This record gives sequence, C-alpha cells and structure tokens, in this order.
Amino acid sequence: MSFKVEGDYFEACTCRASCPCIMLSPATEDTCDLVLAWHITEGQKDGVDLGGLNTVMAIRSPKQMTDGNWVAAVYLDDRATGAQEEALRAIFTGAAGGHLAGLAPLIGEVTGIERAPVAFTVENGSRSLKVGDLVEAEVSQLTGMDGSSPITISNPLLGAVTQPMRQAKSSALRYDGFFSFSTEGRNAFIADFAYQA
Repeated sequence: MSFKVEGDYFEACTCRASCPCIMLSPATEDTCDLVLAWHITEGQKDGVDLGGLNTVMAIRSPKQMTDGNWVAAVYLDDRATGAQEEALRAIFTGAAGGHLAGLAPLIGEVTGIERAPVAFTVENGSRSLKVGDLVEAEVSQLTGMDGSSPITISNPLLGAVTQPMRQAKSSALRYDGFFSFSTEGRNAFIADFAYQA
C-alpha cells in the first residue's frame, strides 16, 4: 500500500483549557470527548484520487488518554466512490500505516464506520463541520498577546497531526451518534495535515 494525503484539519473536545492530553496529562473532565475532522485538498492512495473528500472521527477516551480503550466512530464522505471509500477507511483507521497507525492501538472499540454527508467549511481562522444530524462543530483560532499571530503548539507528545497546531476555541460542539456529548467554549485546535506511507 502507498498513499500521500494533505489538507486541512481541526479537532474540538470537552476539555476546559488547551487539551492537557497532548502533554500526556489527564483531561479536565471525566472523559475526553472529541471530534476530529480532515478535509483532503490533494492526495491519493494506490492511484485513487482523494482530493476534495472528508473524513470525521468521534472519540470518547478515558480521562487519561494514554490508558487507551478509546471508543471511536468514523464517518466517511458519502460522495466517495467505492474505491475512494476503501482508501479513506484504510488511511484514517491507521490500517494503511503512517502517523495514524501509531494512534490506532489506543482505540479499544470502533463502534461503526459509516458513510455520511460531510460539510467541512474553511473561513480564514474559523472552521465549521456538519455530518448529517450527527455532528456539528464551529471553532475559531485564538491570537496571542501581539493581537495578530495565532497561538501555536509544535511537536506535542500526543496528537493526530505532526504539523504545528493553532490554538482555537469552540463556539459549538455536538455529537449524537454511538454516544453523545454537547458543549461550547472549550478547547479546539486547527492545523494543516500531511500523512504518507
């Protein structure tokens, strides 16, 4: 198998502050509930073009993420052809190798992998997401004390991306699927992503 994909990424979770999980510390709540979203701007797997497609994952982890036993649900863009769906499934579950393969052992249960309509919107420092009636998320990046530059975190101890993350904050975050949570005004990160294997 060989693939290379890149694009836009964001995540939002229930932690009250910048997610302590990336520093291998406990979440601020009893669980860390989060939504991760990827929009592929360009890329392919084994010659199958994946540009323009989206993938979303909802996760419920224990308070200490490194304890594993995450519960995860994956949503694949319903515009994908059969070959594209197979490629997305392999890449974003870690089955095809690459960075996400290193996180896959932390997942104890995959409750479902489903096709769904995914709307991923990029607007300057904001991102929004809708996955049918299941997921709704809106986040905006924060600026530092200089009033113009984003707050960035590079090379965290745990993360779904290896590129620098820009600190953001959610104005909405809801998931009603295999489990449920809803919050706002909590932690979020925006980043570019690039995976290959």
